[in-house]
Amino acid sequence: MAVYRWRDKWKYDFLKNKVRHQESGFLTKQEARTAEVEARKNLKQMNSGFIDLCVSRLKDLKGRRTDQYFKENETLVKKLILRWRSKKKILREDVEEYLAELAVKSHNLANRDLRMIKALFSHGEERDICTNPAVKIKLYPVSRKKKYIPPKKDVNKVLSLATPRQRNYLLAIINSLARVNEINKLKWSDDFEDHIILRTRKSKNSDITERKIPKNETLKTVIDEMPKVGEYIFCYKATGKPYRYRSKLMNSLCVQAGVKKFTYHNLRHYGASKLAEAGVSITDIQYLLGHQRATTTDIYLQSISDSLKQAMKNLDSLT
Repeated sequence: MAVYRWRDKWKYDFLKNKVRHQESGFLTKQEARTAEVEARKNLKQMNSGFIDLCVSRLKDLKGRRTDQYFKENETLVKKLILRWRSKKKILREDVEEYLAELAVKSHNLANRDLRMIKALFSHGEERDICTNPAVKIKLYPVSRKKKYIPPKKDVNKVLSLATPRQRNYLLAIINSLARVNEINKLKWSDDFEDHIILRTRKSKNSDITERKIPKNETLKTVIDEMPKVGEYIFCYKATGKPYRYRSKLMNSLCVQAGVKKFTYHNLRHYGASKLAEAGVSITDIQYLLGHQRATTTDIYLQSISDSLKQAMKNLDSLT
Protein backbone atom coordinates (compact mmCIF):
# COMPACT_ATOMS: atom_id res chain seq x y z
CA MET A 1 0.00 0.00 0.00
CA ALA A 2 1.15 3.56 -0.66
CA VAL A 3 -1.60 6.16 -1.18
CA TYR A 4 -5.24 5.49 -0.40
CA ARG A 5 -8.50 7.00 0.82
CA TRP A 6 -8.79 7.38 4.59
CA ARG A 7 -11.79 8.90 6.37
CA ASP A 8 -12.87 11.16 3.51
CA LYS A 9 -9.29 12.31 2.93
CA TRP A 10 -6.06 10.80 1.59
CA LYS A 11 -3.17 9.08 3.30
CA TYR A 12 0.24 7.68 2.42
CA ASP A 13 1.51 4.55 4.14
CA PHE A 14 4.69 2.57 3.38
CA LEU A 15 7.44 0.47 4.98
CA LYS A 16 11.10 1.39 4.81
CA ASN A 17 13.88 -0.38 6.71
CA LYS A 18 11.20 -2.33 8.61
CA VAL A 19 9.71 0.93 9.93
CA ARG A 20 6.21 2.06 8.94
CA HIS A 21 5.81 5.64 7.71
CA GLN A 22 2.38 7.19 7.36
CA GLU A 23 0.58 10.50 7.34
CA SER A 24 -3.06 11.32 6.68
CA GLY A 25 -5.33 14.34 6.23
CA PHE A 26 -4.48 15.26 2.63
CA LEU A 27 -7.34 16.80 0.64
CA THR A 28 -6.39 15.22 -2.68
CA LYS A 29 -4.67 12.08 -3.87
CA GLN A 30 -1.99 14.18 -5.57
CA GLU A 31 -1.15 15.97 -2.31
CA ALA A 32 -0.70 12.61 -0.61
CA ARG A 33 1.51 11.33 -3.45
CA THR A 34 3.65 14.47 -3.33
CA ALA A 35 4.05 14.12 0.44
CA GLU A 36 4.97 10.46 0.05
CA VAL A 37 7.67 11.29 -2.49
CA GLU A 38 9.09 13.93 -0.13
CA ALA A 39 9.00 11.50 2.79
CA ARG A 40 10.87 8.84 0.80
CA LYS A 41 13.39 11.48 -0.29
CA ASN A 42 14.01 12.50 3.30
CA LEU A 43 14.49 8.86 4.31
CA LYS A 44 17.38 8.54 1.89
CA GLN A 45 19.14 11.30 3.79
CA MET A 46 18.36 9.76 7.16
CA ASN A 47 20.81 8.47 9.69
CA SER A 48 20.70 4.77 8.81
CA GLY A 49 22.52 3.89 12.04
CA PHE A 50 19.71 5.39 14.11
CA ILE A 51 17.12 3.43 12.12
CA ASP A 52 19.09 0.23 12.71
CA LEU A 53 19.14 1.05 16.42
CA CYS A 54 15.36 1.60 16.51
CA VAL A 55 14.64 -1.61 14.60
CA SER A 56 16.95 -3.58 16.90
CA ARG A 57 15.35 -2.10 20.02
CA LEU A 58 11.78 -2.85 18.89
CA LYS A 59 12.73 -6.37 17.89
CA ASP A 60 14.20 -6.94 21.37
CA LEU A 61 11.13 -5.50 23.11
CA LYS A 62 8.69 -7.56 21.06
CA GLY A 63 9.50 -10.76 22.86
CA ARG A 64 10.61 -9.41 26.22
CA ARG A 65 8.07 -6.81 27.33
CA THR A 66 4.30 -6.31 27.40
CA ASP A 67 2.33 -5.34 24.30
CA GLN A 68 1.52 -1.98 25.85
CA TYR A 69 5.17 -1.15 26.54
CA PHE A 70 6.12 -2.26 23.03
CA LYS A 71 3.47 -0.02 21.46
CA GLU A 72 4.58 2.97 23.57
CA ASN A 73 8.15 2.50 22.33
CA GLU A 74 7.00 1.96 18.76
CA THR A 75 5.07 5.25 18.84
CA LEU A 76 8.08 7.08 20.28
CA VAL A 77 10.45 5.60 17.70
CA LYS A 78 8.24 6.80 14.85
CA LYS A 79 8.24 10.34 16.25
CA LEU A 80 12.00 10.38 16.76
CA ILE A 81 12.74 9.05 13.28
CA LEU A 82 10.62 11.79 11.71
CA ARG A 83 12.23 14.40 13.95
CA TRP A 84 15.88 13.33 13.57
CA ARG A 85 15.77 11.85 10.08
CA SER A 86 18.31 14.28 8.60
CA LYS A 87 20.77 14.23 11.52
CA LYS A 88 23.98 12.26 11.09
CA LYS A 89 24.61 12.34 14.84
CA ILE A 90 22.06 12.78 17.61
CA LEU A 91 23.32 15.02 20.41
CA ARG A 92 22.22 15.69 23.96
CA GLU A 93 20.85 19.04 22.79
CA ASP A 94 18.55 17.26 20.34
CA VAL A 95 17.10 15.11 23.10
CA GLU A 96 16.73 18.06 25.47
CA GLU A 97 14.94 20.11 22.81
CA TYR A 98 12.43 17.30 22.21
CA LEU A 99 11.83 16.83 25.94
CA ALA A 100 11.41 20.55 26.58
CA GLU A 101 8.59 20.73 24.03
CA LEU A 102 6.89 17.73 25.62
CA ALA A 103 7.38 19.08 29.15
CA VAL A 104 5.22 22.09 28.27
CA LYS A 105 2.30 19.65 28.13
CA SER A 106 3.35 17.40 31.00
CA HIS A 107 6.47 16.68 33.04
CA ASN A 108 5.24 13.12 33.50
CA LEU A 109 5.05 12.57 29.74
CA ALA A 110 8.51 14.06 29.28
CA ASN A 111 9.92 11.76 31.97
CA ARG A 112 8.22 8.74 30.42
CA ASP A 113 9.80 9.47 27.03
CA LEU A 114 13.16 10.27 28.61
CA ARG A 115 13.24 6.84 30.25
CA MET A 116 12.44 5.17 26.94
CA ILE A 117 15.03 7.27 25.07
CA LYS A 118 17.71 6.38 27.63
CA ALA A 119 16.78 2.71 27.28
CA LEU A 120 16.87 2.99 23.49
CA PHE A 121 20.41 4.38 23.41
CA SER A 122 21.57 2.06 26.21
CA HIS A 123 20.44 -0.79 23.97
CA GLY A 124 22.70 0.67 21.28
CA GLU A 125 25.66 1.08 23.64
CA GLU A 126 25.43 -2.55 24.70
CA ARG A 127 25.66 -3.57 21.04
CA ASP A 128 28.33 -1.01 20.04
CA ILE A 129 25.88 0.76 17.72
CA CYS A 130 26.12 4.21 19.33
CA THR A 131 26.79 6.22 22.45
CA ASN A 132 24.03 7.46 24.76
CA PRO A 133 23.42 11.24 24.44
CA ALA A 134 20.67 11.13 27.08
CA VAL A 135 22.58 9.36 29.84
CA LYS A 136 23.17 12.47 31.99
CA ILE A 137 19.82 14.17 31.39
CA LYS A 138 17.85 14.42 34.63
CA LEU A 139 14.14 13.79 35.07
CA TYR A 140 11.78 16.75 35.31
CA PRO A 141 10.43 17.49 38.81
CA VAL A 142 6.91 16.27 39.39
CA SER A 143 4.49 16.56 42.27
CA ARG A 144 3.01 13.27 43.45
CA LYS A 145 -0.74 13.37 43.12
CA LYS A 146 -2.76 11.66 45.78
CA LYS A 147 -4.00 8.33 44.44
CA TYR A 148 -7.76 8.07 44.40
CA ILE A 149 -9.20 5.30 46.55
CA PRO A 150 -12.91 4.84 45.86
CA PRO A 151 -15.08 4.57 48.98
CA LYS A 152 -16.65 1.21 49.79
CA LYS A 153 -20.17 2.44 49.00
CA ASP A 154 -19.11 3.46 45.47
CA VAL A 155 -17.39 0.13 44.86
CA ASN A 156 -20.52 -1.70 46.04
CA LYS A 157 -22.74 0.42 43.76
CA VAL A 158 -20.60 -0.52 40.76
CA LEU A 159 -20.57 -4.20 41.72
CA SER A 160 -24.35 -4.22 42.12
CA LEU A 161 -24.83 -2.99 38.53
CA ALA A 162 -22.35 -5.41 36.95
CA THR A 163 -23.45 -8.65 35.29
CA PRO A 164 -22.41 -11.85 37.11
CA ARG A 165 -19.36 -12.32 34.83
CA GLN A 166 -18.36 -8.66 35.18
CA ARG A 167 -18.83 -8.80 38.94
CA ASN A 168 -16.64 -11.89 39.24
CA TYR A 169 -14.00 -10.16 37.14
CA LEU A 170 -13.92 -7.08 39.40
CA LEU A 171 -14.02 -9.15 42.58
CA ALA A 172 -11.03 -11.15 41.32
CA ILE A 173 -9.03 -7.94 40.93
CA ILE A 174 -10.01 -6.68 44.41
CA ASN A 175 -9.42 -9.99 46.19
CA SER A 176 -6.08 -10.77 44.53
CA LEU A 177 -4.74 -7.16 44.34
CA ALA A 178 -3.72 -8.11 40.79
CA ARG A 179 -2.92 -5.78 37.94
CA VAL A 180 -5.68 -6.07 35.37
CA ASN A 181 -3.28 -7.56 32.80
CA GLU A 182 -2.29 -10.22 35.33
CA ILE A 183 -5.94 -11.22 35.75
CA ASN A 184 -6.47 -11.17 31.99
CA LYS A 185 -3.59 -13.64 31.57
CA LEU A 186 -4.60 -15.89 34.46
CA LYS A 187 -4.93 -19.48 33.21
CA TRP A 188 -6.64 -22.49 34.71
CA SER A 189 -3.19 -24.01 35.06
CA ASP A 190 -2.36 -21.11 37.43
CA ASP A 191 -5.28 -22.00 39.70
CA PHE A 192 -4.61 -24.26 42.69
CA GLU A 193 -6.70 -25.32 45.66
CA ASP A 194 -5.44 -22.64 48.03
CA HIS A 195 -3.72 -20.10 45.78
CA ILE A 196 -3.32 -18.65 42.29
CA ILE A 197 -0.10 -17.68 40.51
CA LEU A 198 0.19 -14.20 39.01
CA ARG A 199 2.90 -13.29 36.53
CA THR A 200 4.24 -9.93 35.44
CA ARG A 201 7.09 -8.32 33.48
CA LYS A 202 7.30 -5.28 35.75
CA SER A 203 10.82 -6.14 36.93
CA LYS A 204 13.63 -3.94 35.64
CA ASN A 205 15.39 -6.65 33.60
CA SER A 206 12.13 -7.67 31.86
CA ASP A 207 12.19 -11.19 33.29
CA ILE A 208 8.81 -12.67 34.06
CA THR A 209 8.31 -12.82 37.81
CA GLU A 210 5.58 -14.73 39.59
CA ARG A 211 4.00 -14.63 43.02
CA LYS A 212 1.59 -16.91 44.84
CA ILE A 213 -1.60 -15.24 46.03
CA PRO A 214 -3.56 -17.11 48.72
CA LYS A 215 -7.24 -17.55 47.83
CA ASN A 216 -9.79 -16.16 50.26
CA GLU A 217 -13.38 -17.45 50.13
CA THR A 218 -14.51 -14.74 47.72
CA LEU A 219 -11.73 -15.48 45.24
CA LYS A 220 -12.42 -19.22 45.47
CA THR A 221 -16.11 -18.67 44.75
CA VAL A 222 -15.41 -16.30 41.86
CA ILE A 223 -13.07 -18.73 40.12
CA ASP A 224 -15.33 -21.74 40.76
CA GLU A 225 -18.23 -19.91 39.10
CA MET A 226 -16.30 -19.20 35.89
CA PRO A 227 -17.09 -21.64 33.04
CA LYS A 228 -14.14 -23.44 31.44
CA VAL A 229 -14.37 -22.30 27.81
CA GLY A 230 -10.64 -22.06 27.16
CA GLU A 231 -7.26 -22.02 28.85
CA TYR A 232 -7.88 -18.60 30.39
CA ILE A 233 -10.15 -18.11 33.41
CA PHE A 234 -11.43 -14.69 32.36
CA CYS A 235 -12.09 -14.75 28.63
CA TYR A 236 -14.66 -14.02 25.94
CA LYS A 237 -17.36 -16.70 25.90
CA ALA A 238 -17.57 -16.89 22.12
CA THR A 239 -13.85 -17.34 21.40
CA GLY A 240 -12.19 -18.37 24.66
CA LYS A 241 -9.57 -15.67 24.06
CA PRO A 242 -8.40 -13.73 27.12
CA TYR A 243 -9.83 -10.30 27.87
CA ARG A 244 -7.86 -7.31 26.72
CA TYR A 245 -7.96 -4.04 28.68
CA ARG A 246 -11.71 -3.34 28.92
CA SER A 247 -11.56 0.42 29.47
CA LYS A 248 -15.18 1.07 28.54
CA LEU A 249 -16.51 -1.36 31.14
CA MET A 250 -15.39 0.59 34.23
CA ASN A 251 -16.36 3.93 32.72
CA SER A 252 -19.85 2.66 31.86
CA LEU A 253 -20.46 1.10 35.27
CA CYS A 254 -19.34 4.24 37.12
CA VAL A 255 -21.64 6.41 34.98
CA GLN A 256 -24.59 4.08 35.60
CA ALA A 257 -23.87 4.04 39.33
CA GLY A 258 -23.56 7.83 39.45
CA VAL A 259 -20.19 7.72 41.23
CA LYS A 260 -16.85 9.39 40.63
CA LYS A 261 -15.08 7.48 37.87
CA PHE A 262 -12.38 5.05 38.90
CA THR A 263 -10.33 2.41 37.13
CA TYR A 264 -9.20 -1.17 37.64
CA HIS A 265 -5.99 0.23 39.07
CA ASN A 266 -7.98 2.16 41.68
CA LEU A 267 -9.45 -1.18 42.79
CA ARG A 268 -5.89 -2.29 43.64
CA HIS A 269 -5.55 0.83 45.79
CA TYR A 270 -8.91 0.05 47.37
CA GLY A 271 -7.94 -3.53 48.24
CA ALA A 272 -4.53 -2.50 49.59
CA SER A 273 -6.06 0.23 51.77
CA LYS A 274 -8.50 -2.29 53.29
CA LEU A 275 -5.60 -4.58 54.19
CA ALA A 276 -3.74 -1.67 55.79
CA GLU A 277 -6.84 -0.74 57.81
CA ALA A 278 -7.00 -4.36 59.01
CA GLY A 279 -3.42 -4.11 60.32
CA VAL A 280 -1.67 -6.18 57.64
CA SER A 281 2.06 -5.40 57.50
CA ILE A 282 3.38 -3.27 54.65
CA THR A 283 5.79 -6.10 53.77
CA ASP A 284 2.90 -8.49 53.14
CA ILE A 285 0.94 -5.87 51.17
CA GLN A 286 4.06 -5.13 49.13
CA TYR A 287 4.35 -8.81 48.19
CA LEU A 288 0.66 -9.14 47.29
CA LEU A 289 0.83 -6.05 45.08
CA GLY A 290 3.98 -7.33 43.39
CA HIS A 291 6.00 -4.20 44.20
CA GLN A 292 9.79 -4.29 44.26
CA ARG A 293 10.04 -1.26 46.56
CA ALA A 294 8.13 -0.51 49.74
CA THR A 295 8.04 3.17 48.77
CA THR A 296 5.74 2.26 45.87
CA THR A 297 3.44 0.44 48.27
CA ASP A 298 3.35 3.51 50.52
CA ILE A 299 1.84 5.49 47.64
CA TYR A 300 -0.98 2.96 47.46
CA LEU A 301 -1.85 3.07 51.14
CA GLN A 302 -2.00 6.80 52.01
CA SER A 303 -3.02 5.84 55.50
CA ILE A 304 -1.82 7.19 58.82
CA SER A 305 -0.32 4.41 60.93
CA ASP A 306 -1.42 3.81 64.51
CA SER A 307 2.12 4.55 65.71
CA LEU A 308 1.98 8.02 64.12
CA LYS A 309 -1.42 8.68 65.67
CA GLN A 310 -0.08 7.68 69.07
CA ALA A 311 3.01 9.82 68.58
CA MET A 312 0.86 12.90 67.98
CA LYS A 313 -1.33 12.11 70.99
CA ASN A 314 1.81 12.33 73.13
CA LEU A 315 2.00 16.02 72.23
CA ASP A 316 -1.25 16.63 74.12
CA SER A 317 0.56 16.45 77.43
CA LEU A 318 3.18 18.94 76.27
CA THR A 319 0.84 21.77 75.31
